[in-house]
Amino acid sequence: MAIPKESDLTSLSRTVVLLGRRGIIGVLVQGPNRVGYSFQRIAHILISADPRRSGKPGQPVSRDKFDPIDSPFMSFPLESWQKALGAVDRSPEMLFSQTKLADNDGKYAFPEPGIFCSGDNTNRRNRYLTTWTVIRDICIYRLASNASKVQLLSGQEWRTLLGARAPNSESKAGASREFLKHLLLPEATGLGIDVSNLHKIPDREFSVHEAQENMWGISELSFRFELLMLDRRALDRRLFENRPQELGSLVREELVLRCFYFRPDQPHHLASVSVQNARRGLASPNVRDRLPYLNALRRVMFEWVDYHRYHHLARLPTPTVDTPEIELLYYEYALARYYTQTYFHYFGRAAIIPTTLQGTL
Repeated sequence: MAIPKESDLTSLSRTVVLLGRRGIIGVLVQGPNRVGYSFQRIAHILISADPRRSGKPGQPVSRDKFDPIDSPFMSFPLESWQKALGAVDRSPEMLFSQTKLADNDGKYAFPEPGIFCSGDNTNRRNRYLTTWTVIRDICIYRLASNASKVQLLSGQEWRTLLGARAPNSESKAGASREFLKHLLLPEATGLGIDVSNLHKIPDREFSVHEAQENMWGISELSFRFELLMLDRRALDRRLFENRPQELGSLVREELVLRCFYFRPDQPHHLASVSVQNARRGLASPNVRDRLPYLNALRRVMFEWVDYHRYHHLARLPTPTVDTPEIELLYYEYALARYYTQTYFHYFGRAAIIPTTLQGTL
């Protein structure tokens, strides 16, 4: 059955014009980002910016991780989030630190989705997806059991691991592959999964639909755990001097969990990701259905260090279901804009943003 076009996401160009006419974004507001949030600036972001343009003259063409992943095998980006990601100011002065503060900075809790979908290499994609279906539960278990202390992997390390080639300790890549498998060994043993012979597992052929579902799951897991890790990094602890009990990891994780939809029969845990929910919560087709989860996200970010410096968000009233749709869409964009900029500020790379699927019940 054909899915109706989502009315609230297909008219952002018209929306920004109406917002300007209503005076909602007609006043220049200057936050810590050097780029002002004038009507003209947001109109440029939402209407005229080509999401596939890297804006890096003189450099070879390569995939920009702030741009959409252009592949039929990728799950579908949420428009406000993708535009916000593309608008991130990546100048060096926007970084919290010019050097890494922790070994995990710039690395990934789960594979970056573009690893699977970039280019048109069917054999590689099937190989990576086959390996992923074997190690997926191991990777989730690692993060779910002790997210703050788990060693994350770089993009190249994920490629090496997912490639699952035959052991060869004499080569640098082979030694790295054995090290990565050893890294997974404690959780693999606990789950009864053998990772010593990943190279012997025959490749499956994944349909477009199967690949999209896997990409949605990876994106969703990545977004959830990145939000949790960013909350731990960006939290303004000065606000908790008289209520230190609220700094507990379980308290903060409960706030993060409210940003996501869970079915009544589903465990309330960041690792509890179901493809049945791919069009619920932050990915609901109706912006009014997204509002409770957007408000929950704002509640999490409200206590981050720089929240009140982002005037375009901090000064916005909390909307209700009766708020005009165009204002709800701007509210969503402002939240996504702050989140993606803050993630870059602390971790120095593009955040993994939530996605959706078509036709998921």
